[in-house]
Amino acid sequence: MTPVPVTRPPRSLPVVDAGTRESALCTIANVATALETLREVRKHVRGDHKRRLDDVAVVLRVVALDAQATYAITDEEARSFIRDCRSR
Repeated sequence: MTPVPVTRPPRSLPVVDAGTRESALCTIANVATALETLREVRKHVRGDHKRRLDDVAVVLRVVALDAQATYAITDEEARSFIRDCRSR
């Protein structure tokens, strides 16, 4: 019998308008969460699956960097927003 995967309860994030600075910050926060999840999953897979997860991580980082550059978001501002989201 396989163990039940550990899941986190869904977070309740505020509704934001698309194409705004706030939506870019939410995108960056979501990418950070996804990268953490990928790191955890990567520990339990081998070979080609790890390479595929690495490819996904690269795409996610590009999305976050693009959102950050588009709205001139500083690293500190992004980190602060991520901390605020996690504390909710």
